[in-house]
Amino acid sequence: MNSTPHPQSGAYPQTPGTVPRFRRRTPERPRTPPQAGAGPTPPTSGGTAASRASLPVAPERNPPNPNDRSPLIPLTVLDAPAQRAYAFAIYCALVAYKLYDWVGLIEENTDGFWLFLKWISIDFIFLFGIPELRIPWLEFSQPVVTFVYCGHFIMTYMLMFNVGIPWQTWLLGMLKVFYDRELGILEHNVKVSNLLHNSSLISGRQIINILPEGSAVLNPEGTPFCLGEDSNIAYIPLQFNATIPIDVELVRVDLDTKAEETVKMGRSGIKEVTKMAKRQESDDTQSVVTYNFPIKKVGAYRLKRVLDEYKLEVQRTTSDTFVVKCPAAMVAPAASSTRCLGELSDLAFHVDGTPPLKIVYSRTTNGKDHSFHFQSLQPDGFSSPLLVSRPEVHEDGDVFWARSQRVTVSINESMTTTGSWRYSIDEVHDAFGNAVTYTADVDDVDVVPKPKPKFLIQDFTVNERPRAKLSGCDLRNPMKVANGMKATLPVNFGINGRAGQDTAHTISWQFSPMDTLTSNGDHGDVVITESYSAKNSHDKPSVSRPGLYTLKSVTCSSCEGEIQEPSSCMLINPLEPKLTLRAEDIPDKCAGNSVGLRVDMDLIGTPPFTVRYEVVTGNAPPRVERVNIPGLRFQMNLEPKSAGKHKYIFKQIDDAIYKGQPLVGDDKVLVTDVKPAASAIISHPTGKTTACLEEQVEADIVLLGDAPFTLEYELIHDGRRKQERVTGIDGGDYKIKTTPLLQGGEYTLALTSIQDKSGCRRFLKDELKISVRRQRPKASFGVIENKRKVMTIADSTVKLPIRLTGEAPWTVSYRNPDNSDMVIERKLANSNDVLSVKSRGVYEIIDIYDNQCHGTVDPKASSFEVDWFPRPELSLFKTDSISERGAGFAKQDVCEGDIDGFDVKLQGSPPYHVEYEIRHKPYKGGESINRKAFDAALGKASIQMDTGKAGTYTYKFSALADNLYNSDKSFHPLVLQQKVNAKPSVSFSKPGQSFKYCMTEQEHEDTIPISLVGVAPFSIDIEVKHQSGTQPETYTIPVIDNNSYGLRIPRRYLKLGSQQVRIRSVRDANGCQSKTDHASPAVNVHLFDAPAIYPLETRTDYCVGDRLAYSLSGTPPFEVHYRFAGQKIKAKVGSTTFKRIAEAPGDVTIESVADRASDCRADYNITKKIHPMPSVRISRGRNVQVDIHEGSEVEILFEFWGTPPFEFTYTRSTNARKGQKSVVLETRHDVSHEHEKRVMASQEGTYEVVAIKDQYCAFSTLGVEREQKKGR
Repeated sequence: MNSTPHPQSGAYPQTPGTVPRFRRRTPERPRTPPQAGAGPTPPTSGGTAASRASLPVAPERNPPNPNDRSPLIPLTVLDAPAQRAYAFAIYCALVAYKLYDWVGLIEENTDGFWLFLKWISIDFIFLFGIPELRIPWLEFSQPVVTFVYCGHFIMTYMLMFNVGIPWQTWLLGMLKVFYDRELGILEHNVKVSNLLHNSSLISGRQIINILPEGSAVLNPEGTPFCLGEDSNIAYIPLQFNATIPIDVELVRVDLDTKAEETVKMGRSGIKEVTKMAKRQESDDTQSVVTYNFPIKKVGAYRLKRVLDEYKLEVQRTTSDTFVVKCPAAMVAPAASSTRCLGELSDLAFHVDGTPPLKIVYSRTTNGKDHSFHFQSLQPDGFSSPLLVSRPEVHEDGDVFWARSQRVTVSINESMTTTGSWRYSIDEVHDAFGNAVTYTADVDDVDVVPKPKPKFLIQDFTVNERPRAKLSGCDLRNPMKVANGMKATLPVNFGINGRAGQDTAHTISWQFSPMDTLTSNGDHGDVVITESYSAKNSHDKPSVSRPGLYTLKSVTCSSCEGEIQEPSSCMLINPLEPKLTLRAEDIPDKCAGNSVGLRVDMDLIGTPPFTVRYEVVTGNAPPRVERVNIPGLRFQMNLEPKSAGKHKYIFKQIDDAIYKGQPLVGDDKVLVTDVKPAASAIISHPTGKTTACLEEQVEADIVLLGDAPFTLEYELIHDGRRKQERVTGIDGGDYKIKTTPLLQGGEYTLALTSIQDKSGCRRFLKDELKISVRRQRPKASFGVIENKRKVMTIADSTVKLPIRLTGEAPWTVSYRNPDNSDMVIERKLANSNDVLSVKSRGVYEIIDIYDNQCHGTVDPKASSFEVDWFPRPELSLFKTDSISERGAGFAKQDVCEGDIDGFDVKLQGSPPYHVEYEIRHKPYKGGESINRKAFDAALGKASIQMDTGKAGTYTYKFSALADNLYNSDKSFHPLVLQQKVNAKPSVSFSKPGQSFKYCMTEQEHEDTIPISLVGVAPFSIDIEVKHQSGTQPETYTIPVIDNNSYGLRIPRRYLKLGSQQVRIRSVRDANGCQSKTDHASPAVNVHLFDAPAIYPLETRTDYCVGDRLAYSLSGTPPFEVHYRFAGQKIKAKVGSTTFKRIAEAPGDVTIESVADRASDCRADYNITKKIHPMPSVRISRGRNVQVDIHEGSEVEILFEFWGTPPFEFTYTRSTNARKGQKSVVLETRHDVSHEHEKRVMASQEGTYEVVAIKDQYCAFSTLGVEREQKKGR
């Protein structure tokens, strides 16, 4: 306990042993005074105090010690347990990798020196590196690490040099559990356990059962059968167990008459049963034979007698099998296929069959399917034995209950949804479980479903019931109709889901005259019933007699509907409208004269009212006016504007019910003689107008009253008023004309007063708003790049900027004196608009008008100059290598691949865009055209000529464009020609390929093929560079007369090892030369000694699963060529040991071997024979179960494959039972010199082979080691 580490903040405790051990003497107290802020020391006593005094102070209360060594990876990044876990995982991975290398070393039997050096280095780095990480609990001391490393060193030595250790076999076997694959003869991985433990070598099993006496059973599964239209024959299964019958009789009891009939199995049926029984005996399978007995009549069947081949009666069951009529159903025809919403379906199903019956039907409502069923359908008083026990023919012979009977099922359900209804019978079941399905199998997509017969379905159309009520008329709001007029009864008819033109209906109502109604307003003694047939929902009946109308019924499509509230309406005839007038004069307060009439109106009728009257003034034609009156009393003032005698004649009156009622009587004419007060108004539609600067404004004034008039008005602007007075105006019209309005802004022309002949001065308040423009409209040209001059492309449209002030739109007049003196006018809508022109010259603005005012032109900006840029030009710079030829130029001939070019001269506005085409006409083949283009920023451009292919090149410059002009049709093409001679070329026919040669020349050596192109003869330079890094050697082949050549390198230029061969240059007869660079394609030439192979074992016979091992000499890796089973196989071997597992039988012949250094094969003829594993098959490889009687025998067949003689071991064990293990009863050993052996057995049990051995190999399923016979 004294060495227990103390915890530190944020870390695990130190490793035990690194903390100094506790000593029994009391340690000295530190002389350093306690740190500021330290807490009080708790009281201690005795040894406890001394023990606690020896503990280090916690880090948070003790200053850090600079000598402490924290982990290399901070604990805040990865805590101590995780660091230890990662270290342990890496160590386990290294150990697994080391064991993997060791297993490969054992399998390949190779040298382990390099693996030894590899692993002692890895162990050294890992073991000595762990303490340097300073992981808590893994900070081992130097002696400990050295000791552990020495242990790893010794273990690595023993593994890599295959030093025998006691547990080597156990370790190797454990590793084989995880990886058990090796390379086979056919060069693919083979699982060794599948070869050594191939359970298919022993197959088959013979099971013998001792059976009781035979039996016969009719319909063992109790399957129900029925006969009907679709199935007129029923096949009842008759099962024979260990019996071959010679006579079978059945008894049939008629279901209607109880008569019995004997039915015999025909001779063909007996033969078929006998044939099936014997076939099963030959196959050693089960001895149960089932025969389907055909039945064509309805009745109850049972086995009467069965005789076997020995004419002995076979045990049989006495249960009955009933064959009845198949159940059927149909829909009873309905009287009508139309139903109303809420009515009952009133439908019946007729079900035939053996009761109790079950029927399944579906009801589809507007495409939604619902399935229903009825079961236990039976006649009244019916009792079936099926409900209590298995059906049998009782002693009294009562089988009437199994007869087919009809049961009628009634379906009366409320049809609560409108639309299309369909009842369809889907299935019907009888008491025995026989079922007839009328629906198609929806899962079978290949079968097109057939429509059901009509007797299985019944369709109904359920109509919506109509609804009717009165709209806009009830007992509180009667329907008011003029006396003698007709009105439409406001019936609101509705029905869901029906269009307006498809709603013909009949509506009926009750009517009682007004004078027959009771005091409560209900129908009295006199009630008249009326009806109306409407064509659609908008067709409504008309009524005219006053009284009470009440809706009683509504019918549509034979469906009676519902009458909703309000259903009653009162029709009344209101009183006709009448008018009473009272009038008095309206006096003038100043002159005392009458200025009009004040008329009071009293009305009778149904408001609102409209009164029409005529106004007659002097000799003027009368005018008709009207007044709308909302109530029963009204007052209005009649004040004519002109003086004189005025007559008002009231003609007609309308109310809400009556229209155009005449007004008669003297009181309906009013006459007055008035002198109206003076007045004046400004005749202007809006009261607002605009004016230009310095413009006079005129205003028309209408004067009312007795002339002459004195008119006063004032002009208001910027708070200043200028008053004017005009006297002696005799007429009724006057025009005011203002002085020129010199300032812009808002002016108001206001009428202040007027005085007429009477001298009465009247105040006026009419006025006219005048908005005066503050500036005149102005026009001027804008600038482009700060100037009024532009250079543009010829014949292009130029948009000259123009600046306008004023109100849109503007009319601008301009001209171009250089082109024509004609003045052009343009309508412009934008103050910063443009004038589009196409001609060069100086454009001048002549005049300007805006929407209202005439403007001025800025003389400094009234003109704009337009000019054109010159078009671009192209030509050649003349040199000694360019000469004129016809209409074009010619360039001096060059060789293919030479660098050449020429310069072109460009004039115009850079940058330039030049398009040209290069027409190449080779010496052979068709010509090609390559179109190119380039852009040039200067007046000179260099063009690289194409010399990549031989032939004649024609350069044609077809288009030239500069910064301003695109190329046009007027450009004259420039043509230049040059001839390019073909350049010779040489190449290896197989570049990059390696050619391997032996030190001594062989009979058939490959030459290095070379292909040459050009004009012969050729000369080439060959370079040979050795792998040793010495100076490359070059030699020349001076004359090659053909275009193909096989290169043979003299041995004096080759050395053992690898060297590269390149072609440095080639020259043809035309003097054109091609050189290659150091990265040009090359071929590799290798010179080696031949390798060798030797078998490690002297034996020649092997079994499948054995390993064939050979020793190789040379430089790994090797290529071993061998033949196996008629197939040539090439194997690559990375070590000096060639080992393969025999995965299949056959002869393995080593034919040759080559190592990595060369393709010089060393021929061999080493043959090993691989024998197949012996195999045995019992009962032809099947699990055969044979049932025999006591005392009988069964022949067991053993079939062998391999090389005789065969020794085999087989066992007899108990037959497996559920929940019990099979127990071996006896083990037998036998020998066969043939490939087949037969053994007779009469004892019950399971016979199977457990071991097999032939002349060479052996196999056992009991884990017996395989043996090999040597020297046989």
